Amino acid sequence: MIRLLVSLYLVVFISIIAINQGSELIWQHWVYQAPDELRHAKQVAKSLQASVTDAPSSNSSLNTLHVDEVAWLPEQRSQLLQGEVVTTYTEQNHAVLTFLMKDKQTLVQLGPFMPVEQAVLPKYLIKLCSFLLLAVLLMFWLRPLWRDLMQLKYVTSQLAKGQLDISIAPSRFSAIANLTSQFHTMAKKVANLMSNQKHLVNAVSHELRTPLARLKFALALMHKDAPEQVSLMSEDVQEMEILIDEMLSYARLEMAQNELQFNAFDFVELLHEQLEKLKRITHKQIQFECQLEQLTIVAERNYIARVMQNLLQNADKYGKEHIYLAMNYEQGQVQLLVGDDGMGIESAVREKVFEPFVRLEKSRNKTSGGFGLGLAIVNKIVNWHGGYCEIETSQWGGAQFVVHLPVKAKT
Repeated sequence: MIRLLVSLYLVVFISIIAINQGSELIWQHWVYQAPDELRHAKQVAKSLQASVTDAPSSNSSLNTLHVDEVAWLPEQRSQLLQGEVVTTYTEQNHAVLTFLMKDKQTLVQLGPFMPVEQAVLPKYLIKLCSFLLLAVLLMFWLRPLWRDLMQLKYVTSQLAKGQLDISIAPSRFSAIANLTSQFHTMAKKVANLMSNQKHLVNAVSHELRTPLARLKFALALMHKDAPEQVSLMSEDVQEMEILIDEMLSYARLEMAQNELQFNAFDFVELLHEQLEKLKRITHKQIQFECQLEQLTIVAERNYIARVMQNLLQNADKYGKEHIYLAMNYEQGQVQLLVGDDGMGIESAVREKVFEPFVRLEKSRNKTSGGFGLGLAIVNKIVNWHGGYCEIETSQWGGAQFVVHLPVKAKT
């Protein structure tokens, strides 16, 4: 940061000094010129000063006065004593030429002459060119910095999309070259971690499923000898399979964002499909509210179905007798509500339930089930679609999940 500030200060400081000096030089030598009348008057004043040896008489047409009658500035007095012609201006901006006679006491004044015309247009043109030159110099300083920042943006976007093959070339002249190199090193480490995660998912998929299949086969052969123990062991094996499936689903979800395919489909039809599936597996009373007969939206249908499925299964798992399902559409936003009459979720922990492997129970058991990944999957899918999830209290005092999906839709 210090290097960045120092380099910026030096560039601006040196540029301003160089531009000011150059502008002044151009103005004095090529732009600014005194009016012809004033230049001619100065030549006449010098000739007159050289030709008049004695002080002019009282009846002379020349305007004379004593040198002490005027409060001269030290620089002006010094110029007069050196024999130079001093130019002063009246309140009306008229020029008056004054020179000192050889007696060093008598002053002769010529004028007043017409006001000096200001060269307005060249003056502002020089200012404009000066600012443009300063902008060009700053652009040369900013170009390496801008290039590195764009590379950082590219790397972060590639990592967000799951692209692991990334490479950047930091500029040696950039003020943040060290930061860019360190960020590139960090990005490579992140890419390696993501790659290792992919390999881990594949290993879990192949290496764990095979011994579980052998265990299930062996338990099937032992069922006749110890049916109760085999039944309990079979449940444990099945639970491990479910856990593996959930872990694989969540791991695949982490890398599936760049493979999303958004297509148009009927959201109400999908809602009815999931509702019919729920009715086949639950005995609880389902209260359904939807005022629309059709709602076409553009989204990833399979993942939206997964959101509905996870929320309905969660309501069926923790609800006692009632499940609430509703859908609203207002101002380009779909609102899905899923509630139950269970124990509910306290306000202090509502944000945590969307994190992976987070469960509200102190200890997990087979009756409650679950591994803390269902709601994490819901939250990730909804975030992909630009929406968000929140938890409220249902009409029965249980939990009610509200999913907001900002999508383009046609009713």
